[in-house]
Amino acid sequence: MQRDAPLHPGGGEARELLRRELAKPAYADQRSWLQRLWDWATGKLDELLNGIGDALPLWVLLPALLVLVAVIIYALAHLRRRDRPGRATAAAGVLADTTLTAEQLRRRANHALSQGDSRSAVLDLFRAIARSAEERALVVPRPGRTAHEVGLELAPFFPGHHDALLASANLFDRVRYGGATATADDVAHVRSLDDELTRARPQHVATAGTPA
Repeated sequence: MQRDAPLHPGGGEARELLRRELAKPAYADQRSWLQRLWDWATGKLDELLNGIGDALPLWVLLPALLVLVAVIIYALAHLRRRDRPGRATAAAGVLADTTLTAEQLRRRANHALSQGDSRSAVLDLFRAIARSAEERALVVPRPGRTAHEVGLELAPFFPGHHDALLASANLFDRVRYGGATATADDVAHVRSLDDELTRARPQHVATAGTPA
């Protein structure tokens, strides 16, 4: 039968109990950078315990340690929650969060630019390119389609715009997921591409190699 922990442990026993508690899987995180943060925090805690554990009364030490542990756990949970949405959005695709038509997306981009929001304008103009491709039946609607896939799937229809399509797709990813800034020139380039694709006659070549 396992011996119960003493009701009034000494300084050394309190440190050992706390270290055992912190070693439980519930406090751990599998992601490497969070694990490094946890190891650093618990290392500092161990230094604190070794330095002042025997000098302070137990009734002062234990509440302070519990507060410190709670702060560390809260910080790790907050970082985990904050990191989660970025990954989910990146996996969702260019058009997963909107049902607007290409023309509606263009108007929204114009409004964003008028408010000085070049970032939103760039994103919505590229979304307009993707939505327009669906509306013209060049690609099958697919919510999970990424910006890179949009560029690759449209390039055979518009071979003269191959480089511009891939450049705009890369710009979308850098701005949307990489936190890059967008300039008025970026907006102008994506808008120009959207206008040119809208006016251009697509070359209907099936991906399997037979004429469409």
